Amino acid sequence: MLNRILGAVVGVVVAVVVVMVWQTVSHLVFPPPRDLNWADAAAVRAFMQQMSVPAFLSVILGYAGAAFVGGWLANLVARRQGWQSWVPAGFVVLGTIYTVSQLPHPVWYPATAILAILWAGLLGGRMGPAREDQPAATT
Repeated sequence: MLNRILGAVVGVVVAVVVVMVWQTVSHLVFPPPRDLNWADAAAVRAFMQQMSVPAFLSVILGYAGAAFVGGWLANLVARRQGWQSWVPAGFVVLGTIYTVSQLPHPVWYPATAILAILWAGLLGGRMGPAREDQPAATT
């Protein structure tokens, strides 16, 4: 059980790092205005309202990647597939819901983001060592 808890924690930490790195790279590809004051909520809202569809899709891809990698590493640390792989995806979904509630997004964004995160979490959760109830592959 300790391995599963540790796996979940490691998965969440790695997912957060993946999101941060992806956002940094995404800002290089889709740069915000140089004079944007991130502390000014109105300025950030105005920037978000003019973001392009590819920029929003890039954010979704980063969130999905974080859920995938976080779930996969959670299983590796736990040394088995299981619930721990869903914890990183859950945190990414919660972060997405919070962000959507605070900043303007296109109508299609929330459902698309959440479905992509859950799908990537499912795929990441299938990676790593086999579940206890699965027979080991024989050669």
